[in-house]
Amino acid sequence: MNDRLKPELRELAVKIATSYARSNTVTVEALPSVIVMAYQALEACIAPPPPPPAEPPKRGRRGGKVVAKAAVRGRGKSVGRQSAS
Repeated sequence: MNDRLKPELRELAVKIATSYARSNTVTVEALPSVIVMAYQALEACIAPPPPPPAEPPKRGRRGGKVVAKAAVRGRGKSVGRQSAS
């Protein structure tokens, strides 16, 4: 993370914690943990996204084709209607 942003994040975390403490009952002992939680949440907001998974998604049992259950059901019903007419 950029070191330049850390002081800004600290200031924002203190502002968030102060605003929270004004609206909610917070003991003096709990205030540092509120500031830490706000700071960690802000860090999570600017963190880069996680890398994609290393392994490809698993395929279904139908020879590598992904088939939705609704499509399979729909196809079965339409075949039944066609053969009845």
